Amino acid sequence: MTLRDYLLSLRKNWLVIVALTVIGTIAGFAYAQLQPEIYRAQSSVVVVPTRGDNTSELVQGSNYVQSLVQTYAFVATSPSVLNPVIDDLGLETSAQSLAGTITVETPLNTVVLNIGVVSRDPETAATIADAVALELSSAVRGLSPQNADDQPAVRLELVSPARVPGFPISPNVRLLTIVGALAGLAAGVVFALLRRLLATRLTGPADITALTDTAILGDIAQLPSGKSLPTAIRSDPSGSSAEAVRSIVANLRFANVDGNAKVILFTSGQSGEGKSSVSVSVAQIMAEQGAKALLVDADLRRASVDSYTQLEGSVGLTTVLLGDVSLEDAVQPWGNDNLDILTSGALPPNPAQLLTSDHLRDFVQSVRDRYDFVVFDSAPVLAVSDPLFLAPVVDGIVVVSRSRVTKRDTLMRTIAALETTRVPILGIILNGVKREKNTSPYYRPEEKRKSIFSRPAEALPRS
Repeated sequence: MTLRDYLLSLRKNWLVIVALTVIGTIAGFAYAQLQPEIYRAQSSVVVVPTRGDNTSELVQGSNYVQSLVQTYAFVATSPSVLNPVIDDLGLETSAQSLAGTITVETPLNTVVLNIGVVSRDPETAATIADAVALELSSAVRGLSPQNADDQPAVRLELVSPARVPGFPISPNVRLLTIVGALAGLAAGVVFALLRRLLATRLTGPADITALTDTAILGDIAQLPSGKSLPTAIRSDPSGSSAEAVRSIVANLRFANVDGNAKVILFTSGQSGEGKSSVSVSVAQIMAEQGAKALLVDADLRRASVDSYTQLEGSVGLTTVLLGDVSLEDAVQPWGNDNLDILTSGALPPNPAQLLTSDHLRDFVQSVRDRYDFVVFDSAPVLAVSDPLFLAPVVDGIVVVSRSRVTKRDTLMRTIAALETTRVPILGIILNGVKREKNTSPYYRPEEKRKSIFSRPAEALPRS
């Protein structure tokens, strides 16, 4: 995937990304509201030597107490200090559990101990912090060596008693909300990219280009439900659908620059990809551009050309091949003097036998001499083998696929099956592409167009 593909994936899934970001924000905020409020109180004590009559003793005492600070920090959370605190305050906890709520920090190059206590109750946190400081002072007196006066050589003095905190330190509502939003945003982006990377169905021409070197003849936009492509072209000859098919016909001429491909087979991998409607429409545009064209419904399993054209379907290809009627009597003009339709006729129990007969070869040769282009609408190649039987009598093959329906693997298997026939694959048509509404004036409904010719006579500029 290119950078453009990534950006298109993000743009295509922007609603999901926004939704997940909002959900993440709400989840982060809700999580913060569900968390209990935690308060922290801190008391500070300083370790000082009891004597220092001269400068030498002061230096020695300072070095001595600095070596003891880390030891006293450990003692502050020991059971010898915390058990008396629990007894004095009547706490319902153990020394080990209480130690988990206490942190003792020793700022660098100082003899200060900062005793921090966290609790759900601010007053309890302050009370415990002061109690630990006082009990630690008592423990230090017992642990300190005696001087010449039988007094402890080191003592602890409370320099900053704990204050009752006014604000909790946890939860951090803003931080948790931002983290939730970022997590939702990341989930949305990952979803969009994985959806693109792991997509199994075709969505646009770029997907086909990534799979095969076979030319893309064009793509046709998705039509409203219940409206067929041939109907759209007949009802609006200057609409976007008609222009898309004209572009396909033009690309077919470029693919057939030598003019050798007069008989063209239209097929697809599976049913429901729009091969019949596309083949009818291509024949329409060929006839519109002055070519004498014949459309043959060679799908002898599920014929549908007669339903698109509203022509009689009981007499057609099968009756001509069986010799029941002549070609002249079986073909039916439709829409344009240059376009003839040969419907399927009665569906036979053994289509393969008819499609491999000499009668079909003779039929193709006769229509090749009478028409500029002959378009065969065939059955799906992965469903039945009929297109493979037809391939030897045609000059080129066109594959029709449908956006968001045709799987990538299906298209690859279709091309692989057709390549075994050694008949040139002229290109691929992607049908049913979902596009944003086209705002170009060329494709607006006729009644919405504005021009000087639609103004009242008195409004026209005077010469």
